Amino acid sequence: MSDISFKQAKEFEQGSLAARLANIVLLALAVMTLALINANSLLFPSSSVTIYLVVSAIVSLVSLCGLSIQSRLQANYVWAVCFIALLLLGYSQTLEPPTGDSAMLTSLWAQLFFLSRPIALGLAIAACLGYLLHAFWRDTRLESHSHLLSLLAGTAFLGGEIAGSYWAFIGWGRSWSWSGHFFFSALTYLLFILVFHLPKAWFPNGKGLAMGKAAVLGFICILMLGYRLL
Repeated sequence: MSDISFKQAKEFEQGSLAARLANIVLLALAVMTLALINANSLLFPSSSVTIYLVVSAIVSLVSLCGLSIQSRLQANYVWAVCFIALLLLGYSQTLEPPTGDSAMLTSLWAQLFFLSRPIALGLAIAACLGYLLHAFWRDTRLESHSHLLSLLAGTAFLGGEIAGSYWAFIGWGRSWSWSGHFFFSALTYLLFILVFHLPKAWFPNGKGLAMGKAAVLGFICILMLGYRLL
């Protein structure tokens, strides 16, 4: 092996290690933040915006743990997701601490419903960034990873809908009615489905298709964040 290739391999190894270390440190910080919020609340305030942002950050960081970094592109992907997670954690600290103590939130189904949203958001953020990087620099492993995260995000969102419907039934005697909240949930889930059903004929090549999937997921992330923050 030449000196140049050996140096490049060493630099890649160091870069991969730094990206993985940043992922672990941020994940530990996010979990600690969640634990502190839980310790200072009467009930687990899963319906609060603060928890929404912190859990989204945790899930996006956890989604990186299953990716073995084998290229510079994948290391850059890890850095990009860590940066977004850091932004979510930072913004969550500017909000008022959650104080919700409604007895309705003690239901397991309520917890599952509210937690399904940030879980889906965290997975969608990681998948969106993966598809975006794959569109410009082809990486089949990153594409497969993003595809799996998109599938898990849609499944988590649907699971939350089922849990929320049952929670509404045992709490108010009926499931969801046709309202603005239900319309938003239905639209979001349809967009998750659209990620897997974008016609290839609409795009000139694989790059265009990846960009289309990234655009749909990015719109979902903006929609879900805007719905809670605005």
